[in-house]
Amino acid sequence: MSVIDEMVGQTRNWVVGHRLHDLPTPKLTPMLAAKWLVDEWALQIETTNSRLRAPSIDFRRRLRNELGDGVEMFNDRGWVDDPMSYHVDPPELSRVTLTPRSASGLDYHHLIADSEYEPHDGEPGRERWLEYEPNRTAHAWVLRHEGPPRPWLICINGYRTGTPRIDFAAFNAKRLHHKLGLNLAFPVSPLHGPRAVGASGDRVLFGGAMNTVHTAAQAIWDIRRLKQWLIDTQDAPAVGASGISLGGYFTSLLACFESDLAIAIAGVPEADLVRGLRRNVEALLPPFYEQWGLSWRSLERVNRAVSPLAMQPVIPHEARFIYGGIVDRWVRPGNVHALWEHWEQPEICWYEGSHLSFPLESKVTDFVTDALAARLGTPIGQERLLRSA
Repeated sequence: MSVIDEMVGQTRNWVVGHRLHDLPTPKLTPMLAAKWLVDEWALQIETTNSRLRAPSIDFRRRLRNELGDGVEMFNDRGWVDDPMSYHVDPPELSRVTLTPRSASGLDYHHLIADSEYEPHDGEPGRERWLEYEPNRTAHAWVLRHEGPPRPWLICINGYRTGTPRIDFAAFNAKRLHHKLGLNLAFPVSPLHGPRAVGASGDRVLFGGAMNTVHTAAQAIWDIRRLKQWLIDTQDAPAVGASGISLGGYFTSLLACFESDLAIAIAGVPEADLVRGLRRNVEALLPPFYEQWGLSWRSLERVNRAVSPLAMQPVIPHEARFIYGGIVDRWVRPGNVHALWEHWEQPEICWYEGSHLSFPLESKVTDFVTDALAARLGTPIGQERLLRSA
């Protein structure tokens, strides 16, 4: 092996940054390096902005008290050992308003309804959560074809999103709606978009442990109500879900509750929020951060109540699909791999790209198209399947 070959190999290993034996090894190219660099640049901006917001004494005290009380309560209630028991079946969606809108060349309806979600009585952080007034209203962007009923796909976007233009672009909504012929519903995640308190996504990961738990719990509550509303009022013959990043996390959770979900596509899913958060921020924390009350073990325990790795999926094995980027810097391949293992190794697409490059990856587009064809019967996808048969 030449010196150049050895240097290329070492550089590739450094860029990839993981050692799981059953992940594909990418070929180091200028394009792959550029994808990695864009991911790293965006990640460093996010973590730097978070670090610049120095926590106050009151925040550190609240973090310590809520986490300590949360661990005690979650243990006592059995939610750590039986995470499903933490969740309550939501009521049907009612008092819905639909307002015609357009964005990015697409006509849609802006759905608004009361979320009605509330943390359990006595749960740490409950009062603060209910004071986030914009978050108490559920929002979704709804794209429906005229004519006979068609399958619906619930598209759940990731962290810092929550506007029609961003959400439609991330999922290539024009293709899904017009070319594949699907009806689409884009729920806005808690504390995102019009539900945000501050910038979109603020207070989700850096607002304390209980904020993260309540974000996931409310997201699943809202999405389950939306799914049932599609079945009850929109004559949906089938409903599937596709999520990206944090939305992939929520999609993975949804698969643990809704057995009649036709398909669940977890895209670049952050399957373990605590592990991902620790990897990205621990190096930025000052010495003695444990004195603030930040215990990773305690975080892991309370987060089990909303972790897809702590619950079993109830949808069929053939309805589970995952895709992940080999050089993803936001969601490391190991976390995607963990969900794949937990889901008993369903169909997975590893692409030579990063977290932010997935919309440009033809391999991902074909994978999603084929999955939707197999489970929802989209015409273009069926043509692809016939050609490849």
